[in-house]
Amino acid sequence: MRKNKFEKMNELRHKIAQVVIMGIDGLTPQKESKRLVERGVGGIILYTRNCSHPSQVAELIRGLQEAARSKGWRIPLLVAIDQEHGRVTRIRKGLTLFPSPWNLGKMANTALVRRVAQVTGRELALMGINMNLAPVADILLHPQNRVIGTRSFGNDPQLVAAMVAAYIKGLQGEGVAACAKHFPGHGATSKDSHRELPIIERSKRQLEDTELVPFRMAVRTGVAAMMTGHLLFPDLDPQRPVTLSSTIIQGLLRQRLGFKGVVICDDLKMGALSQWGDLEQRALEALKAGVDILLIGEGKVDGVLEALEKGVDRGEIPRSRAAEAVYRILRLKERYPYKASEDLKGLRRSEDLAFSERLFQGVKDEEGGPGNREI
Repeated sequence: MRKNKFEKMNELRHKIAQVVIMGIDGLTPQKESKRLVERGVGGIILYTRNCSHPSQVAELIRGLQEAARSKGWRIPLLVAIDQEHGRVTRIRKGLTLFPSPWNLGKMANTALVRRVAQVTGRELALMGINMNLAPVADILLHPQNRVIGTRSFGNDPQLVAAMVAAYIKGLQGEGVAACAKHFPGHGATSKDSHRELPIIERSKRQLEDTELVPFRMAVRTGVAAMMTGHLLFPDLDPQRPVTLSSTIIQGLLRQRLGFKGVVICDDLKMGALSQWGDLEQRALEALKAGVDILLIGEGKVDGVLEALEKGVDRGEIPRSRAAEAVYRILRLKERYPYKASEDLKGLRRSEDLAFSERLFQGVKDEEGGPGNREI
């Protein structure tokens, strides 16, 4: 039987919580986290505070996945993490570790980067993590850029593009969604978007020839997701930062670059968006602009969920835009399903550890690279 308009609208209203990925507290499933998961939140992001060792991470994810399947729409969670290697590495115990992207980029060997991503993807998948918020596709252009620093593969557009493509192929080949970030490029500024809004005075031609090169390659490679940076590019949109700009998301990313995957924003609580209203208003504006997944790293998300539901009810969020976002997320979950293994013996295989050790040989300490602050 075909659903009538009211039934479809009611279903969309309930599924709109799928657009939220939230940070959680603790090393075990907390009551509050389970309540929100049961309400229909689309996913979680893991930080160092949630990760002690692999078996603990796997149990944490398993408990929350069971909560997601027990209530509501029975849709599994998307579980994301920033396992970039180098200074942004959320799980440091029990996994195979590798040099930073900067040091990997200096090796200029795409086969090595692809293997690094394969090992990373296989180990994340064993624990039940199905999205890695990597690779960083930013080109390090500003000498005092410390927020990106060694997270970048380098300062040459073609080199970074090649490394990004290799990483995406390796990671996604292991069943873990890759996410290229921070579109359209966080490398040409010394400002930290965690604290303030970077204003990047780069022309469209400069962006085409430099910053967009790795992101264009990521699209061609079939990257599952793209993360927007909280950045203002006056030559692209003089009024609104990327995350809140339909001109940049729908126009540049979707139409010009032809990206068909999921758009996720950087954490909506970051200081760069402080002048664009409270968290609820930022969430509504980001979704309307074309963001599919709203990332909220810490704190309560009930207000955002209520604002989204009311936005759908009142038509403040166009029904087509909400349905499009939910559809993309569900397709992503089908493509990269939760499939944790009961046996974690596949972690830190001897051949992987030997490969890691070879890569670390001769690599200078991270302190010697451009930037060393923990993110």
